[in-house]
Amino acid sequence: MGKKVKEKEFVYEMTQEEYDEGLAKGWDADDMLSVGKHTFRRSHWAEKLKKAKKIKVSIYLDSDVVHYFQIRAGQPNAAPYQTQINNELRRVMENDSPTATSVENDILNNEEFLRALKEKLETVK
Repeated sequence: MGKKVKEKEFVYEMTQEEYDEGLAKGWDADDMLSVGKHTFRRSHWAEKLKKAKKIKVSIYLDSDVVHYFQIRAGQPNAAPYQTQINNELRRVMENDSPTATSVENDILNNEEFLRALKEKLETVK
């Protein structure tokens, strides 16, 4: 049987002042901790994600976008839909990098390439 990883505990105390500030900002009581001490445990999974430089975020996506990736994730041997979304965002990010832009500019400014492209296009009907 595997060794159980001891979870880390964190204690946070919500003061009345902090609670009142939240209410003044328009937060609902359900959006905040109640006044007093609260103990939280960070699981070993959270530690693994932290080491992997993953950050949990909450975003709103169009339902059809999420549905599309969920369907793809349902295919045999497919990655989970969140991983697929992350991979697509990374692809966009990397294609928008200065390196990609530099390669694009190099091609568009390469007269030899442009001449060869023109010749090829003239043969296409």
